[in-house]
Amino acid sequence: MATSLKHAVYQLKSGMWIPALKVFVVLGLAWFVYDKLWFQQESTGYLSHLVQVWNNGKPVFLISCLLLAPLNWFVEISKWKKLTRPFHTLSWKQASESILAGITLGLLTPSRLGEYGGRLLHVDAQFRAQTLFAHFMGSLAQNIPVFIFGGLCSLFFFSNHYFSNTTMSLGLSGIAWFFAGMLVILFSQNKVLLHWLGGIKLIRRFTHKTTQWRYVKETLHEVAMLSVLRYLIFAGQYILLLYFFDIDVSLAEAITGVGVIFMFQSGLPLPPALSVFARTQLALIVWSVYDKDQISMLAVPLVLWLLNLLLPALAGGWVILSSNLNKESSHG
Repeated sequence: MATSLKHAVYQLKSGMWIPALKVFVVLGLAWFVYDKLWFQQESTGYLSHLVQVWNNGKPVFLISCLLLAPLNWFVEISKWKKLTRPFHTLSWKQASESILAGITLGLLTPSRLGEYGGRLLHVDAQFRAQTLFAHFMGSLAQNIPVFIFGGLCSLFFFSNHYFSNTTMSLGLSGIAWFFAGMLVILFSQNKVLLHWLGGIKLIRRFTHKTTQWRYVKETLHEVAMLSVLRYLIFAGQYILLLYFFDIDVSLAEAITGVGVIFMFQSGLPLPPALSVFARTQLALIVWSVYDKDQISMLAVPLVLWLLNLLLPALAGGWVILSSNLNKESSHG
């Protein structure tokens, strides 16, 4: 009797939150489409500028950037399959849908926290704790190259353009490298990380199921290499857009500036409404030391955001809307 009552309450709750989630996704994506394709165009004219540059410039750079987008997500899907392989086997289709759903929910939540929920798609209920930990490990791995390269790029950028005292640039780079070192330790010593997380009362019930296993070195090395590759693809896309919009920077300056921007983007836990604003302002701060074309500086992060986040998020919205989440949430 008690079990039946508990199941009935669970079904009632599921019947309430799942439609609410789908409405949230539709409204959230509709707002982003309006904001980025209409409001931002009205305020900055970046899409009109893109068309003008396409007609007068070098479309090969934009085409190359577009071609890198599928490779970017192929790498992320491969990484996700490797992270979940120790406890659950996902097909390429399932892994792709999990990634897309995660992008959608991450886009609509502060600090991309909703991405954790999206990654639970197609995973049995008994493996939810392991899945959340797998995504956490993937995030650690992705941030390691961001802060290693970001620290090096910051040293050259700020010492040449903002800080007359090299010591201040070294201090900023040292902070980035210290943070990267901490991430490397947490990533490589995942058994210790699990034990430490288990000591936090708030999340203890999510971690006790994961203490029976750990990632082997081979898996960690593969995930780390894929994370570096994905970072390089992101950086390559940004640099290609810089040259498409004809921003006056050398290759070395472009690499340095992109490294700085990526580092500060990763270190700013902002709500969705401010994340794109922060990207554009960082772009203005960095590229204004080389060029005066502010429309192009604004267009680069906006186009990259549309390509790498909004378009996959729209696909992820379709995945969420078309999925039987009642079945997924109770599976296993």
